[in-house]
Amino acid sequence: MDSMLRLNLGCGNKRRPGFLGVDIGDFDAVDVRQDVLSYLRSLGDQTVQEVYSRHFLEHLEPAALQELLAQVDRVLVPGGRAHFIVPHFSNPYFYSDPTHRQPFGVHTFSYLCEYTCLRRHVPNYARRAGWTLSRVQVGFLPYERWHLLGRRMPMLSDLLNR
Repeated sequence: MDSMLRLNLGCGNKRRPGFLGVDIGDFDAVDVRQDVLSYLRSLGDQTVQEVYSRHFLEHLEPAALQELLAQVDRVLVPGGRAHFIVPHFSNPYFYSDPTHRQPFGVHTFSYLCEYTCLRRHVPNYARRAGWTLSRVQVGFLPYERWHLLGRRMPMLSDLLNR
C-alpha cells in the first residue's frame, strides 16, 4: 500500500512531500500538468492511497465538485483517506475572489458523507456510501500580525481559535 499514489489535487505552488502535485497551472510544485478531473478519470479503480486538496474545491462548480468526489471515491483504495481544506463562506476573502464557485460551511461535508462526527444530522443529498467525516476544524486567521519589541502580539483570532 505504501507504493500507491498520494495525490495533491489543485496543488498550485504548494508542494506536499510524498504527494504527486496535480494542477492545470504552470507552477514549480506541479508534477502532472493536467486538468484534475481529466487526470482522475485516467486512473484505475482503487489505485490511490490518499488525496489531499487545499483551497481548490471552492473553485469548482457544484456539478464538477460532485464529479470530483465521485472520481476520488472510485480511485481511493478501501480505507483510503481524503483530506480537504476549504475556506469557510464567512471569510471575507471567499467573496472577494471571483474564481470561487462553491461555498463551504461547517456542515457541508456532512451532507456528502454517510457518517459524520458532527452532532447535527443533515439529509444525505449527495452522499458517498461509506464515507466518514471524521474531523472538522474551523480556524480564524488575523488580517495582520502585529509585533512589539520583536514579540508577536496576541490577536482576536488567537482567542477565537481556542
